Amino acid sequence: MNLAAIQNAMADWLRTGDPASADHFGESARPGLEVYLNTYRMQLLQCLAEIYPKTLEWLGDERFYAAARQHIMAQPPASWTLDAYPASLAANMAGLCPGDAVTAELVQLEHALDACQTAADHAPLTRAMFTRLDWEHVVLSPAPGAQLLAHHSNAGAIWSALAHAQPRPAGSTTADPAHILVWRSGWVPCFRVLDSDEAVIFERLIQAPMSFTAACAELEQQLGQGAAIERAGLLLARWADEESVCASEVQYPAT
Repeated sequence: MNLAAIQNAMADWLRTGDPASADHFGESARPGLEVYLNTYRMQLLQCLAEIYPKTLEWLGDERFYAAARQHIMAQPPASWTLDAYPASLAANMAGLCPGDAVTAELVQLEHALDACQTAADHAPLTRAMFTRLDWEHVVLSPAPGAQLLAHHSNAGAIWSALAHAQPRPAGSTTADPAHILVWRSGWVPCFRVLDSDEAVIFERLIQAPMSFTAACAELEQQLGQGAAIERAGLLLARWADEESVCASEVQYPAT
């Protein structure tokens, strides 16, 4: 076997554990290959457990590691870095735990909180900017790395209870989804459930920057003109305090 063939056979063995892949190395190499395979899989299990500690606590060791092992066998890493691997579990958990929306959404929330930690730094909207900006030309955008999740379960309440060592509620689901914004304030990952009118705005912000005037028009359509003005001010204050939104002025060319 040349070097490339040896490397491919070793990679196949680690990904699948197929005895046929180990046959290339001879019977005397099998004990050592078993050690490599066990070490490889334990490293992946440790990686998943470190990213999803609340899900591990929620499911317990036996259920979590059973699901993680099943995932590792079905979907080995495809990237050069293990940092990318946990995302695959978040995408696959619904299939690993069929009928368990709570666990699937808890994993999704934990992954979003972890992912936003490595998002780009940003200069958020602040209250000091309120009097300096020309709001006719302000464009809003979400904090870098922000995600909007639609949850049908109380996974957020479960995560909070586990994070604060409080009695955790029983898992439950609802027909109507709650919209959860995940972002980073300073160095701290955050999340909260959005109000319905606010969720409509963030659904658009996540897709592309949105002018403040367009956001006001959206609120006016939902609430009416007078209520929309007051509501816009309250939302700006909230976004500034939690650092979930960025704002910049855009000067449009004269027509």
